Amino acid sequence: MNFGIIGYGYAGQQHAAALASIEGVALCAIADVDERKRARASAQTYGDYRVLLENPSIDAVSICLPHHLHEEVALAALSAGKHILIEKPLALTVAAGGALCNLAKTTNRILMVEMTHRFLLPLLQAKRRIANGDIGEIVAVDELLVEDVGVFGSLPRWMLDRDQSGGGVGLTSGIHLLDHISWISQQRLTLRSASFSYGQRLGNVEDTAAFALKTDQGVPVHVLLCWRRQGTGLEGRLTIVGTGGTLKVWPWGWIHVQSETDVDKKSFFPEPSTIAERALIGIKGAVQEFLDAIRQDRPPDPSPEESLISQAIIEEAYRNWGE
Repeated sequence: MNFGIIGYGYAGQQHAAALASIEGVALCAIADVDERKRARASAQTYGDYRVLLENPSIDAVSICLPHHLHEEVALAALSAGKHILIEKPLALTVAAGGALCNLAKTTNRILMVEMTHRFLLPLLQAKRRIANGDIGEIVAVDELLVEDVGVFGSLPRWMLDRDQSGGGVGLTSGIHLLDHISWISQQRLTLRSASFSYGQRLGNVEDTAAFALKTDQGVPVHVLLCWRRQGTGLEGRLTIVGTGGTLKVWPWGWIHVQSETDVDKKSFFPEPSTIAERALIGIKGAVQEFLDAIRQDRPPDPSPEESLISQAIIEEAYRNWGE
């Protein structure tokens, strides 16, 4: 299968690294407007993504661009008959994302949003432990994420401009957390309230977001996210309290389960390894699922519509807050 990547910043380079480790796929072309980024590529390069899409030998593309370009490029790629793996969010708005989902069905192309967290081993294990009933019925969920802006290199300027990004930490990071909480618990989330702040003065987007939610079974859920200006660390923990125990997860490291009959802590990544190296494992899993969906002519897991569920909650929070 011949693959192209549109956008060769951090995410695009991670997709290239994932593809290099998977058999049966060849990275044949890369498109980016930045000549310096093209110079790092080991495949045929283009300054205009439309030229890449005109290549009939390219079967599928990854779209790793600023958020405001997702809709335009995805529309062009689907119209050119390409399968698409795209970084979240699918589009700047849920409505635009829904239109892309419909077009993918009409053109019989696979469209998948790259939801890295679905493929991180600690979160996969957490889902299994919850499904096995290891901590009983869920009664409360809490998650904290503090991400220093240097953890994956400095944030690009477009990410700090609401017109180009669609939002700050609430959207860019929050879409992952809301999605994996719902996925692990197998319960749909609804918004109760939200608040945002700009204390770090990172452009015109929020650097701190808090969501108060509940599941369809009435379980209270609290999510707090923060981008921090200094440092290169990543702090966070998902805590799920059950009637028979407590499960704690650091998505990039370990899982800890404690109940009346069991205390179990397991690490999943070698030491030392960077957050980027650990994230690459999740990206590789997503790329593999995308390729398998194409080869097996089936919907990807997760479906693109699933990412829109979390995005719709965030959109509602922005509206209620007056963003």
